[in-house]
Amino acid sequence: MASTNPRWKNGYRRRQEQRRWRASGAPCYICGRPIDYSLKSPDPWSFVIDETLPLARGGRVCHSNSGPAHRWCNGLKGTHSLEWARNEVAKRLQAGSGTIPTKATSLRFESSDW
Repeated sequence: MASTNPRWKNGYRRRQEQRRWRASGAPCYICGRPIDYSLKSPDPWSFVIDETLPLARGGRVCHSNSGPAHRWCNGLKGTHSLEWARNEVAKRLQAGSGTIPTKATSLRFESSDW
């Protein structure tokens, strides 16, 4: 049976959006901090595309439904709303005295946070 993963189906559009956002040099649209576009995956502060309305909830890969994000911020957001993610990231960064954690796992994360 063929896979129905929307990320595979929309590979061209995803690469197109990555180029557009990378060229803009925009900050993370979740935490508002600058993105170092030269960092490579799996660095938690590397650049990824985030869908405002996640694909899992019916979102599309398009410029109006995407934004540049840190891998860590995007991982925390998951399929939650952008507003929830912004509040949660701010809360977690504040708990760390405003410093950006060096690893995605350096801040406590519990399943009850979901």
